[in-house]
Amino acid sequence: MISIAEIAVVNPRIRNPKIHKTITDSIERVGLKRPITVRRVLVGEGEMPYALICGQGRLESCKSLGETEIAAFVLDVSDETGHVMSIVENIARRTPSAVETMEQVRVLRQRGYSDAEIATKLGCTSSWVNNVTHLLERGEKRLLTAAEAGQIPLNLAVSISRASDNEAQKLLLDAYECGELKGQKVTVARKILGQRARSGKSGFDSLSKPLNRQPMTPEDLGKLYKKDVEMHRRIRKKSEYVQQSLLLVRQIFKELFSDKEFCETLEAEKLATVPQPLADLLLYGGPRR
Repeated sequence: MISIAEIAVVNPRIRNPKIHKTITDSIERVGLKRPITVRRVLVGEGEMPYALICGQGRLESCKSLGETEIAAFVLDVSDETGHVMSIVENIARRTPSAVETMEQVRVLRQRGYSDAEIATKLGCTSSWVNNVTHLLERGEKRLLTAAEAGQIPLNLAVSISRASDNEAQKLLLDAYECGELKGQKVTVARKILGQRARSGKSGFDSLSKPLNRQPMTPEDLGKLYKKDVEMHRRIRKKSEYVQQSLLLVRQIFKELFSDKEFCETLEAEKLATVPQPLADLLLYGGPRR
């Protein structure tokens, strides 16, 4: 445990307010799950005895909750090494995928934890865990994946899982009319219902892919290679055509921008800005970048 007031944040980052509030609420409810990491600052190297390597969000949350001390791993590394460690930690941080989250809920339920206990461990609400569990128990992997991806609301996914095909269509219409589903999400939801009706609740999505693939023969491999070569040949031809077109356009604009009267006309018509590559061709004052 070290004093929060003795930790310098040398490379501060702007926090996402919503995510930061979630971290703060979790720490307030169950405490700090993972210590922050700091390095010991040598005498004369800085004003504070410690410099933060990773854990800015946790540090700020504890500070906002009125804590004066925080659990920390204290390392004896150089400033450069600490900076690299901070970069690596930030790059490695990511939000768990829908599949990973569902797997966590499934495993915890198998171990006998209640919805409330799972919610505490995962930092979510009991109702969310209950809805996820309901969809998992019914085998509704496609609906759950769509809900986790933000394509349809989780509560709507649960309602659809309990409804017949006709009732599900009506649920979509009601969700659209009340503004719960908008724009492209309506199309996505209809597509999910169609796939669900054709191939079942789970289907062959990213959660359940068929494993009975036939081995590839030498003839198949040869055909695939020829197809790939032809595709690259077409890409090369297209790129050559685009390159020639761009060179022609460049030459045209170069000649136009060499005409002072043309540049004055652009100014008079208030067409005074052009993209940087074209601005580099200017021989007179002409349009601005």
